[in-house]
Amino acid sequence: MSAESALRDALLASAPLLAEVPADRISWDAVDQAAAKPYIALSKESETRDRGLDGTVLAHSASFSILCVGTDRTNAIAVADLVRAALATAQAAPDATIGPSDNDSAGYDPEMDLEVEVVGADYFT
Repeated sequence: MSAESALRDALLASAPLLAEVPADRISWDAVDQAAAKPYIALSKESETRDRGLDGTVLAHSASFSILCVGTDRTNAIAVADLVRAALATAQAAPDATIGPSDNDSAGYDPEMDLEVEVVGADYFT
């Protein structure tokens, strides 16, 4: 399974998150500017494959930013909390490959009137 699939699967497995943000409003890299809020845009920040001397991949990791855009600041925070809960649930699985990171941030875009909470996630195998 790819890092991207692991992240998306973790989010889509969360009924509380999908109740707030339908699956068709969770997408990679960009969301239509006319999309209804709240929505989530996923972005891969980095990906690393650590190889042995023979070229064998010994470890694979990736870091993601999950942009949670809400109807207002309170809603953006609520969506981010649901994302963190979904990632924590995924991380608790015995064969976990995805989980929350400690790289969160927030912001407001006055030109687009977007309240955004950014949640970090890490993939590891």
